[in-house]
Amino acid sequence: MARKPQRIVEAAIVERIGAITAHDLLAMPGDSWGMIRDRITDRRNGKDGLAARCMACDGEVFIRTSRIRGVSRPLFAHYAGSDPSCPWYQGRNTTPDDARATQYQGRQESDFHRLMCEQVGQLVALDERYIRHTIAEYLPPTENGHGRFPDVYVEWEGFGPFAVEFQMSGTFQTEISARCKHYEREGIPLLWVLFGIDTARTVPQSFRDVIRRHRGNAFVLDPAALIASREQKTLVLSCYLADGDGFDGPRLVRFDELTVPRSKLPYHEDRLVAPRLRDIEQRRLPWFRELADWDRVDLLNGLDRAQGLLVAAAFSIVATANGKERNYASGHPNIRAMLNTYLHSGTFARYADLLTRLIRNTASSDLLRTKVGDHLRRHRDGAQADEESEEWQLLRQLLPEALDPVLREELIYLDALPDWARPVTED
Repeated sequence: MARKPQRIVEAAIVERIGAITAHDLLAMPGDSWGMIRDRITDRRNGKDGLAARCMACDGEVFIRTSRIRGVSRPLFAHYAGSDPSCPWYQGRNTTPDDARATQYQGRQESDFHRLMCEQVGQLVALDERYIRHTIAEYLPPTENGHGRFPDVYVEWEGFGPFAVEFQMSGTFQTEISARCKHYEREGIPLLWVLFGIDTARTVPQSFRDVIRRHRGNAFVLDPAALIASREQKTLVLSCYLADGDGFDGPRLVRFDELTVPRSKLPYHEDRLVAPRLRDIEQRRLPWFRELADWDRVDLLNGLDRAQGLLVAAAFSIVATANGKERNYASGHPNIRAMLNTYLHSGTFARYADLLTRLIRNTASSDLLRTKVGDHLRRHRDGAQADEESEEWQLLRQLLPEALDPVLREELIYLDALPDWARPVTED
């Protein structure tokens, strides 16, 4: 019998990002759609995150995954209880509670999961700073309405408390989100320890959801880690580092030597943010070099005069926002005079919206409260270069921290947005 075609949500509006089609979602790198998925789930849990709504019915949607030829593919889906009259409605979804009820055949955890938690408890107790630990006991909240039952909760003198969650089977995305956000608000580092990882096979999506939150680090308690923990008398784990679709490693790492970011999800080496920022810097370095020697007479990298001046102005705005005031676009003493002149003359009239977006998303945002902001509104051409224009696409590629909404949200989420791309807040 032929399988009935499955309806999908063909497009959604994601807060602060905009419209994302099903095709756009499939074309995104795994970490990009994965972080959007994290943020949507965080928001659904009533915490900070991103709201996503179906463009057909305005109902809330999330990103679920479907395995196609062994590869996890993302797609938007309505939450349970959505409007069945939506043309993209795909039927009832299993709720997390229903799914969780069958995970251990009615029990809260497997026997082996308990044994592994006890093993972690024995290792942390070897450390001379050890004060106490608990396993699956209620931890009262300090900043939350409800407490949690961490798999392992540890207190070390001079180090503070931390929590370990031991992930054996497919942990639900909603549960991952709830636990991560809970411990972030409590100020308690949370370490997800995976039950093994076979780097020769496709890593389960539930594991990738955890690895991504640890900045591309997969922590495993394997025989090598057990031996090292006993030798060093502290918690040592094997750490696999994401490298494209695969992983490097493993490396033996001590828990107390991991970097603990604002999210309270530790990592050994940042395999998520740092490589992207390095790639971006390398992408625009030739442009900075070209601009440094540009005489503003010859064409800039084959662009016409208005386009070249626009790029020069954009890089000037970013340089100034980065505390290194430069004016690549004119001989004016500062970028305010340069922008006002080119707007008044009509040179930048077509780029008013683009320049406004760029300025608003940088540390130069206070320019919009000066005459520059007035000129951007007053000398704005009715036919604006939009986000599909050649100019907008070029600058989004060169200055994605300010102009690529997906990357910008990722950097905000990971507390890695560069200072120059942080707007000045109004008093």
